[in-house]
Amino acid sequence: MQWLYLEYGAEYGTHSNTNGWSDAPDCKNYGDLTEHGDAIRKHLKIHFSELKEKQLKDLLERKTWLDQKNLLLKARQLQQAIGTAQHDDMNGFDDALNAACKKSALALDAKEKKQLKAAVSWKNPVAEKVIKKIHSRSSASMPPRHTTTKDGGSAENAGSNFLPVHPEHKTNPLYGWFAVNGQVLEYQADTDLRDNENVALDPSKTVNAINEAYFIKEVQPHVRDAWIDASKKDHKDQEIGLVGYEIPFNRHFYQYQPPRDLVDIDADLDAVSGEIMKLLQEVHS
Repeated sequence: MQWLYLEYGAEYGTHSNTNGWSDAPDCKNYGDLTEHGDAIRKHLKIHFSELKEKQLKDLLERKTWLDQKNLLLKARQLQQAIGTAQHDDMNGFDDALNAACKKSALALDAKEKKQLKAAVSWKNPVAEKVIKKIHSRSSASMPPRHTTTKDGGSAENAGSNFLPVHPEHKTNPLYGWFAVNGQVLEYQADTDLRDNENVALDPSKTVNAINEAYFIKEVQPHVRDAWIDASKKDHKDQEIGLVGYEIPFNRHFYQYQPPRDLVDIDADLDAVSGEIMKLLQEVHS
């Protein structure tokens, strides 16, 4: 889109005329590429061959450009309310964005919000972790499925004061549930850092136990804030991770063939060299 805008849309672009596109709301020809459709297609086919036909149609569609212009104008209004200072904590951005929308009397749909956030943010290793979800008060000090009472006493003889602690509301850093300031937090994963491993099965242990032991030994010492994605489950055993089998064909079926004797190889080379010299003599004679 940047190349198209610079070449055909900008007021002083290579192929623009005196009525170049402008960000003014009353610009009548903004996004109109009708006259240059064939030339644009030819250029994109040569230099951007990975683009699909639908993507090409969207690029040439005037509505696409008008939608982007509308979002740009909204972003400029929001910038007046939010400011231009850099912030290293994205956790308050949604609240700030919603407040700015309310102040500016603007409405953003989910797609526009996603595109706007992608445009104004980038990955910063030293920034605060982005919180995906906040669960109930941490029960990190409690064993799994521990129970307590409203006054913090024992569950014995508690009567109507008995309160169960939901098993999902306990911390478990192995699976991305971290205790922070009395809360259980889930963080957004960096998809660029996502990885997987092939772990050998042990019939005497559950798949989850094998995965956890491997993770603690091989991953955690090197990446302290990594965790296991519990959403990837095998549909048969419903345990985390996909169970499969690897058949090493070379190991089971490869049959060793010893190399030929060096004397035989030298004899063949001498014979071929003799044939080559004979052909060369015929050429020069």
